[in-house]
Amino acid sequence: MIDTTLLRSTLFSDFIGKRLDETQRSVIEQYADDLDFEPIDNLMISSGAWDHAVAMEVLPQLVFAHPDILQKHPQTSLYYRGMALLSRKQVAREATSVTDWENGTREAPVRRDAALRVARIYNTVISSIIEGSTDWTLDNGYRNILAATGITLDGMFRNKIGDMAEALIKSRIVSWLKNKKLIVTEEPQDRRYRLPNDTFMQYGSEPDISFLRRENLIATIEIKGGTDPAGALERFGAMTKSFEETPRGCVNFLIAGVITPEMQARLDDIGVVKVYLLDELAKDGKRWDHFTNEVFHHTIRVV
Repeated sequence: MIDTTLLRSTLFSDFIGKRLDETQRSVIEQYADDLDFEPIDNLMISSGAWDHAVAMEVLPQLVFAHPDILQKHPQTSLYYRGMALLSRKQVAREATSVTDWENGTREAPVRRDAALRVARIYNTVISSIIEGSTDWTLDNGYRNILAATGITLDGMFRNKIGDMAEALIKSRIVSWLKNKKLIVTEEPQDRRYRLPNDTFMQYGSEPDISFLRRENLIATIEIKGGTDPAGALERFGAMTKSFEETPRGCVNFLIAGVITPEMQARLDDIGVVKVYLLDELAKDGKRWDHFTNEVFHHTIRVV
């Protein structure tokens, strides 16, 4: 069973301990080039929010996003997005993806038009937040950043669960086979195991687990353990792409972290996938027994 409580605590503690938002705030504070915010409406800054920031006598770039900073230091998007309480998906939908901006993996320079679109999205929301509060301060903005960090961490956690789910299932299958003395030979470095009846089990990706007999693919298992409903259809798409490449007669299994109603409807349309929920396999011994019996007795027939 995945210890989700421990994993969540460790992940959150490690991420928050780095305080990446403070690093980016320092970059913004030390930005030495002149910044021209006029006309403010071109950057989607409301006059009321601008006047409030001026009255606070703080650097305007600590409150409002400027495309010059975003172009030269794309990772500062993390700071401004937090101020605006926006998720990465919202920014991508309204402007452009900022994922590689914020994680520092972007190789190509940020285009001016993209930086401007992102700055406008941030400033529109930040202006609304400021005007909606009678006593807004930078501390309010910093609290928003922490709240947005929590949202980001929750998404990271759900994805981490997906990674751990694959390792968990693969490990449990090997342990189960060894207990049943069904592994004839193994090649751990190649993640390949020989089973009875001239059958081989191969660990890989797309599919995560393959079963072959005399080099013919007879069954596959896809493990999509992510628990974020928002990404369910994306995971479903990856799974169906993998299953579509299997030959006629191949039996396909799906182990999913979550099944949304839309995903279930599409699975019903396919009608050739045997589905199990990760949480059930991790916690319910009877459900695990049903799964192993279905795979190794009824499907590949090595038991």
